[in-house]
Amino acid sequence: MDATELQSEKNKILSAISKAADEGNTDLVLAESEKLKKIENLISRHVQIVLELEGLKSGKPQTSQHKIRRVVNAPVSETRSSQMVSSREIGEKIRDEFLTKREAEGIYLQLTKGKTIFCTRSGKRVGLAVATERQPNRWFLGLPVDGFDHAVLLCQRENGDVIDIPLPEKFFEKYGNEMSQSKGQLKFNVVDRGSGLLVQVPGTDGINGKSFASDYSLLR
Repeated sequence: MDATELQSEKNKILSAISKAADEGNTDLVLAESEKLKKIENLISRHVQIVLELEGLKSGKPQTSQHKIRRVVNAPVSETRSSQMVSSREIGEKIRDEFLTKREAEGIYLQLTKGKTIFCTRSGKRVGLAVATERQPNRWFLGLPVDGFDHAVLLCQRENGDVIDIPLPEKFFEKYGNEMSQSKGQLKFNVVDRGSGLLVQVPGTDGINGKSFASDYSLLR
């Protein structure tokens, strides 16, 4: 397989990722993203082989770091782009599954702003934040400052399981001023110490959200 065939295969994978993302097919996005990483690795290896072969023919080493770096930079950028698409689709899927479960309980939330702020029938604003387990037993989430009354933190474990933490308005009345803010976002740092998920709040040992809300009656 030459460089043209490799690039053609890469273009097919990128097209498949784009199509799957448009259709909301998260599983296919993830599968094609893995294939993209492999084809990019093959392209990079092929470039290095060609350079070394040219060096043997000319008697001059063709190992310019500038040349190699220029070739591999574009694939890295495209990989990050596909990862961003994948993360966004995963977040939407997790929120949709949460909303479906609540609807089965007779709880209906109406999307009012962006993809994260919803409204209850009683008029309360609810922020649905999603994060995957990028570090073992730790999740980082954010919601717009002053953009919600209640919040639900949806933390996906590496195995795909999702643990949700409902945080009612009274949680923020007590701890909101102590929590970190950055670029207009209220930041949530969630950890699992074996006894359940805790929201890290400066000056505390971590707050168990269940101590504030054990069910979702606050969303009615």
